[in-house]
Amino acid sequence: MFTNIECILGAFASLILFYPVMLTVPIIVKWLLIGRYQPGDYPLWGWFYFRWWLATTVEATVPVAYLAGSPLYNIYLRLMGAKIGRNVYLGCDAFASYDLISIGDDSSINVDSNLPGYTVENGRLKIGRVTIGRRCFVGARAAVGLDAVMEDDSALEDLSLLPRGGVIPRGQTWLGSPARPTPASVPAEAYHPGAGRRFAFGVLHGIGALIFPALVVAALFPGIVEMNKLNYMDEYYWYLSVAPLAGLSFIVLLALEIVAVKWLLLGRVKEGTCRLHTFEYFRRWFFTQTMDLSLDILGPLYASIFLAPWYKMLGAKMGQGAEVSTASFISPDLLSLDDGCFVADSVSMGAPRVRNGLVTTGRNHVGKRSFIGNSALLPPGAIIGDNVLIGCLSVPPAPADALREDTAWLGSPAIFLPQRQKAAGFSDETTFHPKWKLRVQRAVIEFFRVLTPATNFIILLSLLFSVLLVLKDFFNGESAFLNAHFSQSQVDWLSDHQTLMSLLCFPFLYVLCSLSAAFIALAAKWILVWRYHPGEKPLWSTAVWRNELINAMHEHLAEPFLVDALTGTPFVCWYFRLLGAKIGRRVYMETADFTEFDLVTIGDEAALNANCTIQTHLFEDRVMKMSTVQIGPRARVGAGTLVLYDTVLGEGAALGDLSLLMKGETLPPSSRWEGIPAQPAE
Repeated sequence: MFTNIECILGAFASLILFYPVMLTVPIIVKWLLIGRYQPGDYPLWGWFYFRWWLATTVEATVPVAYLAGSPLYNIYLRLMGAKIGRNVYLGCDAFASYDLISIGDDSSINVDSNLPGYTVENGRLKIGRVTIGRRCFVGARAAVGLDAVMEDDSALEDLSLLPRGGVIPRGQTWLGSPARPTPASVPAEAYHPGAGRRFAFGVLHGIGALIFPALVVAALFPGIVEMNKLNYMDEYYWYLSVAPLAGLSFIVLLALEIVAVKWLLLGRVKEGTCRLHTFEYFRRWFFTQTMDLSLDILGPLYASIFLAPWYKMLGAKMGQGAEVSTASFISPDLLSLDDGCFVADSVSMGAPRVRNGLVTTGRNHVGKRSFIGNSALLPPGAIIGDNVLIGCLSVPPAPADALREDTAWLGSPAIFLPQRQKAAGFSDETTFHPKWKLRVQRAVIEFFRVLTPATNFIILLSLLFSVLLVLKDFFNGESAFLNAHFSQSQVDWLSDHQTLMSLLCFPFLYVLCSLSAAFIALAAKWILVWRYHPGEKPLWSTAVWRNELINAMHEHLAEPFLVDALTGTPFVCWYFRLLGAKIGRRVYMETADFTEFDLVTIGDEAALNANCTIQTHLFEDRVMKMSTVQIGPRARVGAGTLVLYDTVLGEGAALGDLSLLMKGETLPPSSRWEGIPAQPAE
């Protein structure tokens, strides 16, 4: 596999040091392929679209996101052509039409907000301007549409949508999806650090950015070393049999590294405020980035019974039977979850609020048997009472209302739901209080679920590097095949350029490796489930755990190897068709975020924009409820939008950005909708 330990160390050191070089690649590619972005619309699958797709795909392969929240990201965006003022905070990385993005001095763009400057509909890629004035505020998970404008001193609150072409007048605050004027609070004066402080903390963030790959390398190193030793003892690839142990050591070591970073660097966090360009903020930023790293690499650990012990090690208070899926932005010391609560996928838990140079954090508490829906947002200081439901893609109501027991809330801003459908027919033993037999079954299945993606990742990469070394030996001039079929001068040339020839073979070998990863995910789906059907399954059942195992293989093996690179191309549809989804011709898909594949139908020339979610199941009342989603021909689903099950988008129907289509709803043909929940667009 490798020649010696020094080679491994050299490769890992090169990976760390190569990170700054990698960041220049998207910049070079953007200027070579695109030059400067201009407003307009372009046909899908045309020459400009291909160049745009290639530039954005190259950028997606580089971990630029780990610069978000640091001064380095401002520099990166300026190099990409964006107009970024002084003292601007950029907590998100959702930018694309760089030359058309303008952000004024002292503005704050908070985490998970979306300002891409493009959309896809009706077979066209549409690119436009996004203009943010001075001293503006864009909240967490807010979205600013194409050709929208925020004038000086304006604010767009958390989980709010400024629609395409919208304007927030100077000094106003808007809230909701779609956003409407709301009373504005008086923000603190903007803090202006000196040039020396800005430079010092820029350097500090740069050092921190280099440490992120080092954390991964350090966790991977012991397992790789042991596999290397076994490789020298037997040349027939038996060393791959210990890949599960290498995968297990990698997972455990990385999880412990993150715990160590938390306690050694950050200690116990208290709620309150601090300034940007301080060591306290740097420490919080660094830990937040390591938690993002855990979502990317340790993703299968989430939504498993092994997550609670790890969260407790980080300082969170976890009640008995509390379930947490892929929650983000948590401050563990400020998080408490009571018995039996459920936090679903992609919930934002207390993301710091940054405005005018001040960073605000607060405690989050979820009461007994409460449910926080998929992609919901709990701001700092949100306290949720017992038996409360916060719906999907929703925010909590006013603090007093959020504490009312047995209530349900939906939307942005939240509205009270007087009644909701509750699951019935499942015993307490299969929802809240399982017996030991079910606990053991779940532990075993989820152990394999956590371990399998990392194991297959290590096996595939090991084989990839092994074949590269074999090829290098093949081209070294001693191959009987080459001597028999090539002249001596040709053999000598190949020998002199053996490293170059091996590198030229690398893209083809990587494609083969990626196809193997996709095949493993496909095999897991058809072997473990075969076909999905509408129905209900309790949380404590093998059907649910098998489904989560398939999701882990899809999201953490097939996606990073292959599927992420195929989004935005016709080829991604081929993969999902093989998984069982019914997808028509010329469909644009810039998302891979759906699971029960057989339940999804997408008509010809439909467009699914970036990071939209086709949600064919929910876990309300600890019961997995599954049903169908039908997206008609030429229909459009906007960026960051959530489509729940039992829904239909008619032919040509358009659902806007950051919108929610509720269960059981049908959008008529050629109609336009937007908002949380969706309503006819103005």
